[in-house]
Amino acid sequence: MDFINVMKSRDGSKIPNVLEEFIIKNAKSFTFQSMETCKIQTEVWNSLSELLRDEEFSDSHTQCLQILKILSRDQQHLDEIVTDSLISLLIEKANLSPQQPSALPKEFNGILEAQKCIFNLVFSHPKSRTLFSETSIAEAIFMRLSVDNPSSIPHEVILFDLKILFLLTALCSNCRPSLRYSLHGIQRLTKYLEHCTANGVDHLDCNTVELCCETLKIIFNLLLSNDKPSDLAVDTENDLQLQCHLMKIIRQFLLVNSNTVKKKEELKSHAINLLTSMSFESYEELIPPSANTEDGFQGCDITTLVVLLEYLDERLDKPARVLQEELLPVLTVLIQFSKTNRIARKFIRSRVLPPLRDVMHRPEEGDTLRNKLCRLMTSPVTQVEFLVAEFLFVLCKENVSRLIKYSGYGNAAGLLAHRGLMMGHPPTHVSTYSSDSEDSGTEEYKQAEHSINPITGSYEPERPNPLDQMSEEQKEYEAVKLVNMIDKLQRKGIIQPARVGEDGKPRAIEHVMELQKD
Repeated sequence: MDFINVMKSRDGSKIPNVLEEFIIKNAKSFTFQSMETCKIQTEVWNSLSELLRDEEFSDSHTQCLQILKILSRDQQHLDEIVTDSLISLLIEKANLSPQQPSALPKEFNGILEAQKCIFNLVFSHPKSRTLFSETSIAEAIFMRLSVDNPSSIPHEVILFDLKILFLLTALCSNCRPSLRYSLHGIQRLTKYLEHCTANGVDHLDCNTVELCCETLKIIFNLLLSNDKPSDLAVDTENDLQLQCHLMKIIRQFLLVNSNTVKKKEELKSHAINLLTSMSFESYEELIPPSANTEDGFQGCDITTLVVLLEYLDERLDKPARVLQEELLPVLTVLIQFSKTNRIARKFIRSRVLPPLRDVMHRPEEGDTLRNKLCRLMTSPVTQVEFLVAEFLFVLCKENVSRLIKYSGYGNAAGLLAHRGLMMGHPPTHVSTYSSDSEDSGTEEYKQAEHSINPITGSYEPERPNPLDQMSEEQKEYEAVKLVNMIDKLQRKGIIQPARVGEDGKPRAIEHVMELQKD
C-alpha cells in the first residue's frame, strides 16, 4: 500500500502530501475498503504512531492525529490494534497526562484531534474504554478544569475534556466511585460550575451553557454511584453539604431567563435531570426563606416550583413518542419534593388540584394541569401512566377518596390496582402526611355531589332505570346474555375478568360464573 510505504520511507517531502490526500479522501468515511485485513490496518496505525513519536515530523503530527481520529470510527480489528502504548501516546498528545502542564501551547489543533480520537475509542470500543479508565486521564481533566482561569483554555478543548469524562462515567460504572470520592469529582465540577456562573446565569453565552450542560451530565453519572471505596472514609455530612451547595447553583439554572439563549432551555432540562439523583434533604435549597410576599408562600420563595410546574405544563402537550423522555424527570422531582416537603406539596397542590368547581365536565376534559394529567392516567406509555397517577396520589396525601374525587375511579383504577387499593385503604392504614386540613369542597361541588358519577368523576343527570320496565324473565334473559358475551370475549383472549382479592388487587377468575359468587 503506497500510504504505508511512504510512511516507512520517512521522506519528509512526500509525507505531508500523502497525509493530506488521505484526510480529504476519507474525511466522511466510517469504513475503509482498502484496509480490510487486520495486518494492513495495524501497519497503518503503527506507522502513524511512530511518526507521532518522532519530533522531526512535528509539523505533521496534527495530520497524523486527524487520520487516527478518522480510523478510530471503524471498530474492525481494534482489539488487535489498541495497546497500552497507543493509549499512552494519545493521552500525551491530548496533553492529558498529570505530569504535563495544564497550560496549553498556542497551537492546540493537535490536542483537539487527539481528544476526538480518544472520544471515538471510548465511545465505541470496550477494550479502549477499559484501558483509558485505568489511566490518570480523569485526574488530568480535573486538573485542567481547576486552573486559575479555565476561560483561557479554548472552548473546544474543554468541551471534549468534558465529553470524554462523561463517556467514562456513563460507560465505566466501576470507575465512578474513585472519581466521585478519591478524586473529589463532584466538588471539583461544582467549583467549575461556580466559575462558569461567576457573572450570573443570565449572562451565559452559548458556549458556556454547553459546558455547563456537559458538567451537569457528569455529576449526574457520579451521583449514581453510592459504592464508596473500601480504603476511604467518606463524610456523609460533608457530602450532603456539598449537594446543598450544588443545589443552589442548580436553582440558578432553573431560574435562568431562557428567552435570551435557546441553549438555556437545554440547561434547564439537564438541571432537572440532575435533581432526580440528588439527595432529597438538599431539595429545601430550592425554596429558600423569603420575606417577599409576591414570590413567597408560607415564608418560602417558591419561584423554582413555579418554573418546574411551567416546565411540566409545556411538556404535557408534547407528542406521545417523546412523552417518556420529556416527562419522567420533572414528574420524579415533583413527586419527591411533594413527599418530603409539606410547603412544596401544598403549593404544588394549589396549582395542580385547586378546589373543585367545574364538576360538569370529566376530569380529563379541558386544558388545565389537572385535565392534562388525568388524560395521561390512561396513557399507553406505562411509566408515564404510573408516574402521573403517583404524582396526583401524593398531592392527595395518598388518600383514595380524594384521588377518586379529582380524577374519577376509571382514571385512577390502574394505580389503585397496582397499590392494592381497589377497595380503599385497609382499616390499619396510617397516613404519613401532616394532618393539616385541606378542604377541597366548593359550593359548586357540594351542590352537585349527589349526582357526580364516581367512575367518570363528573356530574351526570338522573336517568330512568332501564330495568324498571322489565319483567323478571326479561331481566334473567339479559343477565344470561351478558354472561355469555363476557365468556365469549374471555375465551377469545380479548378481556380477562377479575375479582378484587383480599389484598385489594385484581385477581383473574377461571370462569365467568365466579362473578356471581357475591
